[in-house]
Amino acid sequence: MSHGLTLGQDVLDRLMPMHLCVAECGLIHSAGPTMRKLMPPDAQDVEDVFVEGRGAASGHVIGAIRAAKGGNRLALRLRHHRRLSLRGHVVAPGFGGLLLNFCFGVSLSEAVAVFGLTESDFAPSELALELMFLQEANRAVQQELARFNRHLMLARKDAEREAHTDALTGLLNRRGLQVAMQNAFEPQHGTPGFALAHLDLDNFKQVNDRMGHAAGDRLLVEVARVLTRTVRARDGVARIGGDEFVLILDGAWTCQALTDIGTRIIQGIEDVSPPDCNVSTSIGIVLSAGYSADAIDRMLEDADVALYRSKREGKGRVSIAPLPVAASPSSLQGLR
Repeated sequence: MSHGLTLGQDVLDRLMPMHLCVAECGLIHSAGPTMRKLMPPDAQDVEDVFVEGRGAASGHVIGAIRAAKGGNRLALRLRHHRRLSLRGHVVAPGFGGLLLNFCFGVSLSEAVAVFGLTESDFAPSELALELMFLQEANRAVQQELARFNRHLMLARKDAEREAHTDALTGLLNRRGLQVAMQNAFEPQHGTPGFALAHLDLDNFKQVNDRMGHAAGDRLLVEVARVLTRTVRARDGVARIGGDEFVLILDGAWTCQALTDIGTRIIQGIEDVSPPDCNVSTSIGIVLSAGYSADAIDRMLEDADVALYRSKREGKGRVSIAPLPVAASPSSLQGLR
């Protein structure tokens, strides 16, 4: 035996706060309290509130609602907030009209933000807020993971920078020099090669012997400043141990241009020498033409040979190594 059940408006409002009661023609009879927050104040027809989910023209909303009576899910968008979609069901309860009940799908978070919805705007059995909480918790976790990954990446970069940096002078160390030379053999913007200069301080031992190792360290820091001031920002400057330094001078060079920059470096180092120590530098230079990225050690050895030629010939001077046999004479053309 069945009994008819009639629900008053207050019960509908509590159980289905996002419902609409509409006539077959689309005229709105009543709406739940949450639905009223979503509707324009002067809305009288479903066409005033919705557009069909596929963005169809006016007049198709009531058709979509009627079609959903067969058990199909209804998908509509708010006419004045088309980013917000609603999903729902339609039943014909027998009062000569249609009862629609909606919920938010993927638009839940945005709808809560746009309309200022709270827990009281949803049915007691509605899982919307719990789902939103999970969504926000997931977003918070994702943000925290992204922050952690950024910190990890920065820490890794700091560790790599520290591993490639000379602690005393802040220049590249031997490991950093190897990386810089590898990069120099893969020039950006078509830069044609580079020159490699190996420097060794003349009479540096006198500083340590007469004034102590702290004074020697201070002089090494001053030499580093001379070198970084003399070369360009895109050039590489390394201290590879003791009083030895290496420069990677980007671009094409002539012998005269290399001699000129070497002379400026020598003068700058002599200017910062402690009194009565006569510190200067001997420089050996090679051009990258004729070498390859897998011949870095040989290039450094050839620069070292040129350096000691400067030492033998009286110190405080620049020696440029001859090009390897495989190199083209045209490699010497052009200034930096």
